[in-house]
Amino acid sequence: MLNTPSVKVILFLYDRGEARYADLLKLIPSRGTLSIILKELDEEGLIKRRVVASKPIRTYYSLSEKGRLVAGLLKEVKQIVRNVH
Repeated sequence: MLNTPSVKVILFLYDRGEARYADLLKLIPSRGTLSIILKELDEEGLIKRRVVASKPIRTYYSLSEKGRLVAGLLKEVKQIVRNVH
C-alpha cells in the first residue's frame, strides 16, 4: 500500500514542496498513469495545481493543506512499518 504510485507522488511533493509535471514523470514514467493519479489527487483535494503562462506553459503541483496532513501521516506509518521489521 505504501509503495503505490499515489503515495509516491504525495510523499515526493511533501519532501519537495512543489514539482513540475516533468519531475513527477521521472517518478511515475507512464504519462497516462501519472495523469490519472494527479486527477484523482486533485479531486480528493490533496494537491494544488499552478500553471505559469509562458512559452512553453509550465505546470507545477504541490500539496494542499489536507495533502500535507495526509503526507505527514503516511510518513509516520512508513516509519512504524520500517521499525517493526
